[in-house]
Amino acid sequence: KVSEAVAAAEAPLAEGDGQAVELEESPLQEVPMLHDGSTVLAMLDFDVQWLEGNFGTLRTTVFIQLNTDRERLGRIDTTAVTEEVRRQLDQRLRRHTNRKGQVQVDWYVPRYSTVAKHKDKFERHLVEVVKKSQGHDETVQELCVQMEKEEIRYKEQLERLRGRLAEAETLPMLTAFERQVGDMAAAFWEACQAIKGKLLYLATRAPQELVKANKDFLKICRSAEEQYSQSEVLFYSSEVEEVNSQLEKKAKEREDRTRELEEQLDEKKQEPLKAFMEQYAEAVEDLSASKGYGKKYGKPRRKAQGLCRALIASSVTVRQNLSEIVEYLDALCGQPVDEVIDFSVLPRCPKFRLRNYFDSAGEPWVFAAELLGVLYIVVCTLSVLGTHLQAFKEDRASLYKLANLPVIRVLREAEVLCPAEVAGDEATKAVVSAEQGLRQGCLEMVLGEVFKADTWDGVIKSVITDAQKESQETFKATVPDFMTKFLADMQETARVARLEAARGLREWADKLRDETLLCFPDILFGELTARAITELRQGTREAQAATVATWAEFDAKRSAHEQRLHPGLSNPNAEEQLRELIEAEAERSERAQAMAVEDCSRMAQCLRGQADFVVQRLSATFESAIRIVDGLPLHTHFDALPGDEQAENPRMSIKRRMRHLHNGTSVDQWGDGLPERKWPGVPRYDLRVLLRTKPWPVDESLAEATEETLQEQTATIDSFRSPLHKRLFERRGFYYDRYLAEFRAEVKRRGAELASRSEHEQTGQRTWQSSVRQLRGEVAPGPGPGAAAEGAAS
Repeated sequence: KVSEAVAAAEAPLAEGDGQAVELEESPLQEVPMLHDGSTVLAMLDFDVQWLEGNFGTLRTTVFIQLNTDRERLGRIDTTAVTEEVRRQLDQRLRRHTNRKGQVQVDWYVPRYSTVAKHKDKFERHLVEVVKKSQGHDETVQELCVQMEKEEIRYKEQLERLRGRLAEAETLPMLTAFERQVGDMAAAFWEACQAIKGKLLYLATRAPQELVKANKDFLKICRSAEEQYSQSEVLFYSSEVEEVNSQLEKKAKEREDRTRELEEQLDEKKQEPLKAFMEQYAEAVEDLSASKGYGKKYGKPRRKAQGLCRALIASSVTVRQNLSEIVEYLDALCGQPVDEVIDFSVLPRCPKFRLRNYFDSAGEPWVFAAELLGVLYIVVCTLSVLGTHLQAFKEDRASLYKLANLPVIRVLREAEVLCPAEVAGDEATKAVVSAEQGLRQGCLEMVLGEVFKADTWDGVIKSVITDAQKESQETFKATVPDFMTKFLADMQETARVARLEAARGLREWADKLRDETLLCFPDILFGELTARAITELRQGTREAQAATVATWAEFDAKRSAHEQRLHPGLSNPNAEEQLRELIEAEAERSERAQAMAVEDCSRMAQCLRGQADFVVQRLSATFESAIRIVDGLPLHTHFDALPGDEQAENPRMSIKRRMRHLHNGTSVDQWGDGLPERKWPGVPRYDLRVLLRTKPWPVDESLAEATEETLQEQTATIDSFRSPLHKRLFERRGFYYDRYLAEFRAEVKRRGAELASRSEHEQTGQRTWQSSVRQLRGEVAPGPGPGAAAEGAAS
């Protein structure tokens, strides 16, 4: 009866096909599984050969053990033990046989409720899967509607912007519209991509997650904890497979619909965008034609604007380069005064290296030449840039043209100007060519394109002419109003930039004249004088050292002769030996006297050469500096600038006015220039005159010179008067006097050395004559003319 009740309880499980499910469980045909799907038993598969080998060893071990324990086993009653085991087994079986009916009732009655729970659980799982799948379908439909709304909104936005294209008055406004359209297209594309991603998820991963949930449900059914029977597992597996097939079908439909929308995305984006861009291009073309914008219609304006900006930028670059060179000139003027300055201690010039020009020409580099060369390039740059900017007055502009500036001899310290026409040997031509190359090369590095450019207004006029010609070609033989206005504005901008550049140029010239170059004369003449003094001392040392070894040899010979002059030579038999010794000493003395004369002549030649060279270098350096300063633009030579009417011009002092009144000259006779002045040179022969006294030989070049000739000075320089000119003249005289004092001291010292050498030789000769007379028994001559004549004869 219990069996029939259980069968009646489990009968509803066969509703689908009308077949009853057997109540008794059939033996499991599969390996038992746990609730997590893992197997209960581990399948062990042993190697047969391994088993045979180990069993053979086991058998041997067993028989050995039996033989070993035979006596102990013999004492066990095997029959009694077997009987006891049989009795215990019979009692246990009798005790469990009476529970058979109780086990059936305890098992089959609860089974009905368990199967019902399984059924409810499956129905709940199935309903949940169906709801999720329906929710996915609804979400797909909503996403498709959302994409349609995004497309409509995207088209409406583009349409609104198309209506605003006519409002744009500049290309940046149109570009802003284009940028907005790009942002709208990007936003539409991103929204569609996000929707597409969600659709792909609902078409692929969402169904897969439901299928995975079904598989997890089946795993739970197969687990031992839930107590599913084999028939239940088979039934639920078939139902789940049917559900999975429906899910896969749904997924395929969603994926096809998503792929179709994906193919239409690019068209949805590009079609409205293409229509907008066509109208945008038309708007750009119309605006460019009316305002001169764009690649075609804006070309004349862009070209003119680019040339104007390049012109302004070139002047700015030149001013920057000039600023760096002026800083380098300041650094040179800040070097120690009264010291010989080596090239290695100088900072590096940022734009050019004058040392390279000295090396190429084979001329020695000196600091004074570096200083003059840098100042010369600065003055030339100011003149060329001022001429380019048309910064000078019309009546003064010719003074500052590069062709009218003197070509200063920078590479040769003792010379001033390069001749206009070179006539001479190839070496002279090469040096003059090197001087011209120095000026041109340095100016090209500093000025750049400005070096060979036309004047500022000339360049602007050329730009305007070319722009008008190109405008006529572009706009059908007419120059539009906007182009005319642009060219007028550009010309005004260029004029303002030119005036600002001219103002900066004038400020630099004033600063150089009033501040920077005030310390220039000290470092220029101070270094030259220090170098000349060093060369003077070095030259005299070399002149003296030329015969030091010979004088040592003469002194050694005289000492040897004095040692050989012993009393034994007074013997008449040694007369021949004494005579030879006297002749040898006479020959030595004659050669020593000739050497003394030669030393004096060589020292005099060295000192006179140094004197001439210093006078020549001082004169040339002063004239070069004067010529360079004369080329420095004056403040009054600049054309008037905006704001100059408010500046107060410097007034002439009462003392100078009275001087003009006394001399009967006009106060304004020099106009806006500097007063003219003749600057005297340095004394030409003051240094050589110091060598006209004894012990110095006669100066052949001044042997017949009159007192007026000896007072002669170097050439007078026609220039102007200014504080800087006065400073140059004053410091030249100061350092000339310093060199004169050093030269006088050197002449005195070297003259004393030569006199001491001559006195030493005469004293030695008198001692020798006295010793010889004593050996011969002669009476020493008394003082007077006879003694002197006898000494001379000896």
